[in-house]
Amino acid sequence: MVKTKSTTCASALTQNQIKRTVDKLAALKAQIANIEAEADNLADLLKLQGDGVYFGNAHKFMVATVIGKRLDARLAQTFLTPGQLLECMKSSTTTSGRLYAL
Repeated sequence: MVKTKSTTCASALTQNQIKRTVDKLAALKAQIANIEAEADNLADLLKLQGDGVYFGNAHKFMVATVIGKRLDARLAQTFLTPGQLLECMKSSTTTSGRLYAL
């Protein structure tokens, strides 16, 4: 696809071309949204298999789960002892997946 300056292209379009372009853009955006949703579903399916590396013919998908802790600063301001600060810690779990070319 050739990159052009959008203002140059827009000035050269007729009203009918603009309508078709807007409709085509909307259709492409809808297709992209559907494809992204399908890709997200496939990634989620692989994440459900658990941590590890999963190989295809030309790519691999890595799944890793990270558990993080963070301090609830607003709550921590009311406590000063180490034990009380420990009570302010929140746990979170994040599972991510990445696709790599082989």
